[in-house]
This record gives sequence, C-alpha cells and structure tokens, in this order.
Amino acid sequence: MDSTFLKPRWQRVVATLFAIVASTSALAQQSAGNFTLLDEQGRAVELHYHRLTSAVVLMTHRADSDLVAQAEHRVERILSEFAAQDIPFFLVNSEAASTREALALDKAAHELAAPILQDDAQLVGKTFGLNTAGAVLLIDPHNWAVVYRGPVADDLVNPQVLYLQDALTALLARQEVAQATRAMPSAYFGEQIAFASITSAISYSSSVVPILQEKCVSCHRPGGIGPWAMTSHAMVQGFSPMIREVILTKRMPPWHADPKVNSFKHDMGLTNMQAQTLVQWIDEGARQDSGEDPLLLVAERETDWELGEPDLVVELPAFTVPATGTLDYQILTVDNPLDHDVWVRAVQIVPSDRQVLHHAIATFGPKDFSSGIDLGSPIGEALFQSQLMTFVPGNELYEYPERTGVLVPAGSTFFSQMHYTTYGRESTDQTKIGLYFSEVEPEFTLQHWAMVNVDLRIPPGEANYQAGAYYQFQKDAVIYSLFPHAHYRGRSSTFTVAYPDGREELALSVPNYDFNWQRYFQLEEPIHVPAGTRLIHRTVFDNSEANLSNPDASKLVRFGEQTWEEMLYGGVSFRFEHKEDDVRDVDTGKYLAGITMGYMDLNMDGKVELNEMPERARQALAMAFVILDKNKNGGLDFDEFQQLMLQQTWRAPQ
Repeated sequence: MDSTFLKPRWQRVVATLFAIVASTSALAQQSAGNFTLLDEQGRAVELHYHRLTSAVVLMTHRADSDLVAQAEHRVERILSEFAAQDIPFFLVNSEAASTREALALDKAAHELAAPILQDDAQLVGKTFGLNTAGAVLLIDPHNWAVVYRGPVADDLVNPQVLYLQDALTALLARQEVAQATRAMPSAYFGEQIAFASITSAISYSSSVVPILQEKCVSCHRPGGIGPWAMTSHAMVQGFSPMIREVILTKRMPPWHADPKVNSFKHDMGLTNMQAQTLVQWIDEGARQDSGEDPLLLVAERETDWELGEPDLVVELPAFTVPATGTLDYQILTVDNPLDHDVWVRAVQIVPSDRQVLHHAIATFGPKDFSSGIDLGSPIGEALFQSQLMTFVPGNELYEYPERTGVLVPAGSTFFSQMHYTTYGRESTDQTKIGLYFSEVEPEFTLQHWAMVNVDLRIPPGEANYQAGAYYQFQKDAVIYSLFPHAHYRGRSSTFTVAYPDGREELALSVPNYDFNWQRYFQLEEPIHVPAGTRLIHRTVFDNSEANLSNPDASKLVRFGEQTWEEMLYGGVSFRFEHKEDDVRDVDTGKYLAGITMGYMDLNMDGKVELNEMPERARQALAMAFVILDKNKNGGLDFDEFQQLMLQQTWRAPQ
C-alpha cells in the first residue's frame, strides 16, 4: 500500500493516543497532578508539598456567591471533626476575570477560613474539571488519587448526609469510598465556571514556536544550560508531558517574581495566554503544521559571551573540586592588567563547570585590602569591597542601568569569593569574568549593597520561620535591582520599601523561591526614595520534612556559608539621586553600622532599643544607650547607632 496514504492515518492514530494520555479530564484519570498557585495574599501553594498529610480537600470557588460560602463553612465544620489530622483545605478560583484584591474582599466578606488559590489562567480548573463552584475534591496524598468528587452534602434529600465526611472517614480508615463521584445538585447549576479556550486550531509554527523562542530556546539549545535542546518538533512533542507539568507547577520558565507586584526587565514568565496556548496545544496532541519546522533553525550557542567579546576577560586561577567533602570559601585574586582607569557598564561571569559553583562574588580593590572587620567568615571582605556583580545559578550577566557604571582603577586587584560544592566526581573549574567598558564616564556610580541577618535560629521542623533585615538610605536614592538569596530552606522572599512618612510599598515578592534559579530582579521603573527610607528584606524558611530540598529537618539551623546552613541575604543595586552625593568607595564604618542596625532593629521601626540588643550585652551597653540617645526617642537612630559601633569591638554573633 502507498506509504503516502498511510502516513496521515498513522499521524492521526498517534495524535489520538497522545491526546488520551495527556487528557486533562479529572473524571477520566481520577488523579491529582501537581500544581502551584498563588493565594489571595500572594503566597505560593503547591499541591504535592502536602504529601505527608492524610488528605487534601479542594473546593471550587466563585466570588460573590453566598451558596459557595455556605458550602465552604460546611467543609470547615466537617474538618473540625478531624482537627487532629490537620487536613489542608484550599479554595480554587478559576474565574478568568478574578483579581487578588477581589478574592481577598470576598474572603473577608464571607468570613472564609481557607486560602483562595487564584487560577486566572484556568489551567488547574480545566485539568481537574472544576467547572461548578461548590464542588469538592478529596485527594489521597499517598497516591494522589481523587477519592471523592461532588457536593459536600445531600442537599436534594437530606442535608444531614455529609458525603465529604463519609468519604473522609473511609479514606482515613484506608477503606474504599462508597461512591467516588456524585452529581452536583440543581441549586448549583447557576454556579458554573466559564472556561475560556482557543477555538481555532493552534498552529505549532505561528503560535507555539514563537513562545518557545522567546521564553525557552535561549537555554534549551545546543551548548545551552538546559538539559535538552528544542531543536525540532519531535523533541518538543516528546517532552510535552513534562512541559505541561512544569507550566502547572511554575517550575519553568524559571521566573519566580510575583507577576502582580511590579514589572521587571528580562521577565521569563509566561503570560496567561502563553500558558493556555502551550497547554491546550499539548492536550490536543502537540501536532505539527505542514511545512518546514522552525526549530530546525535553532543554532548552537557559538559563544559564552551574551554581549559579544568582552573588552577585558579576567581568567581566574583554576581550582580543583574533589568528588566529595566540604570546601571553605576560596578567595581567588588576579591583578588588573590595565594601566588606565576604566568604567564598567556590564559584567558576565562564566564558570567552566556550572555544577560545582554555588556562587561567585566579583569585587575589586587595593591588593592589600582588608576591611578590618571580623564577620566570622570570608563573606565580610566581599561585603566591604567595591562590587562588580554576584554570580548564582540563573544570574550570569548584569548590564548596568543607563547613566551608571563602576570605576575600576588602574593598579587594582580583582577578587572573587568562590563557593564551590562537590557533586560526586572530581572537577576542575576555571571561571572567567568578562568586563564591558563604557566609552564615556557615566553620571553616577552604581552601588551594590546588602541586607544580612547573621542571627538566624531556625527550629527543627519549623515550616514558616520568618527573618528579616533592612538597609536605611541616608541620602536620596534610586533603586534599580533587588536580589534575594537563601539556601535550600528558603521558601519565599520579599522586599518592601518603608518611606519616612509611614507608607509601605511591596517592591518585589518571590513567593516560590528556588535556590537553583536566582537572579537580580531589575525593575522596569526604578524606585526613587528619599533619605530615611528603609528597604526591608524578609525571607520565610522551611525547615520541615515537607521541604524536599531540606538537608536535615531535625537540626537547629544557623547562619552559615554552606548550603546545609542558611543565609538571609538581600542585595540591592542603586545610585544616589544627586550627583553631589555620589561615592565610588565603600564607607566601611557606615556600611557596617547599616547592616548591623538592619537586623538588630527587631521591630524595624528605624531605631535600635536596648532590649533589642543581645541579652548578654544589655547591661554593659545601658549607659552608652542613655548617653548616645541624643533625641531621647527611646532608642538609637542611624547616626547614634553608628557612634555606638565606633565605640565597640564588634564581631558576628556565634
């Protein structure tokens, strides 16, 4: 038989089978695939995070519905009978037009206890078949089976018959639920959720490929950092179930800033329409158009340098990382070969083995530089040197904002604080730092400063330990970039601008922090702040067994350099607003006072009170506090606290 006749039929059969496998009908597969959504407060909720619980309850939500609110209250009462089980309960709102603010108002108005997860892309609603508000799903985390779907109770005949309670009792007894699926009563027919869909056929070439090229191909290409290359339709189709999964869990593309809080440059996140297009195309079989495959033209990455060949490449000494063990931070130095001053406008750091390099902080200064400050670790020197940039996974290139730069003097020395980690085989890394110069002197020096809290004490098993620190600007400034950093227990991070007049503004929220993907978040619109403004950085740490990345949930965790320890470190790139305030060198005394005040001021009100100081030091400092508190406001503001620091021999808490 003619193969040209067979080929279209074969393609149709494969597409049909693929569509069955990838079907999103929860009724068909009765399995709860993983997803991540943000709730009405902007907190991330991942379904499979709750794998250690005995059950999970989801209920479809619709705003402004008294009937749905009544159903939610009934679920609360049922779960109160099982309070010892601590069963997670979430509302899922898949209304395309819903806003976080509207959901928060609805929650308050109806006195709802459960978090409302915003599914405005409707991917979770479609996947689970959540098309009627008030319907509940009871999920078994042991195998992620949906063991019950339907109304909370028998509202048609006997409302005292609680279907959810019966199903939950059976599940906890490890028995089969008598009836796994029940139809919703007619009273709920007006509570339908309208799911939007792309009615026309989704074109692989004109709709799917442009999204992949914009958001994915820069990493997923030959020579890129992605584990596989998007070089053809066949490759993408083969990985399409995984693509669908990472879209719903928000693992890929690796962009973790809350899209409802500010706008940032180089945003790799998918829009709702882009996510809907990709998922619907996958669910329909991930078919290819006729004609040439545009992904066949994806070229191998020819160079590591994203901006072209740098003006100067600083090649660090090679360092051999053993197969196993723990390594101290390495401080690698290279003399500046230039005989003239240069203004740097961009920096890229390229390790030869990305697997071994946890982070690198590139700085410069005099060859014999010493801060004279004992922070208890090599992190101290890097903090007080002039910084070029910090490399972490996902953050290799930093193009400085317009009108700014960093002056590197002739005769200086380049320093790189290198944190190497082992991964089972010996490897030699030789990192390169590429510097791009500005042809003209910029108006302002770009400043890189940090907020650090070295006084972390994360209890064993604690899932929501919050710590914070701030930096108070002593002069008017313009904030360009924000950089949250923690280790494996980091769960979420925020930066808040607290103005002198009492106003607060959330500048960045990273609700689902991922240690493997960190970056400077560069604001589309810089934030202008007056002197006295505090930039507050907060991180929530998860030291529980539910955190799959947790090295050891049984340990009390302190601040430390290694990844099994923790860090609260928030970086900020800014310039001073006025030319006369511009500085090129770090004022070590002021910077140390700012960092220390930022985490010792426990209530973050802009002054350090005596009872906020370490308990063992309060008696010795009591008289100093009285003398230095010139304005008699009950604490030391920045200038007063700096005077205290100058009088003390200071080192980091142990």
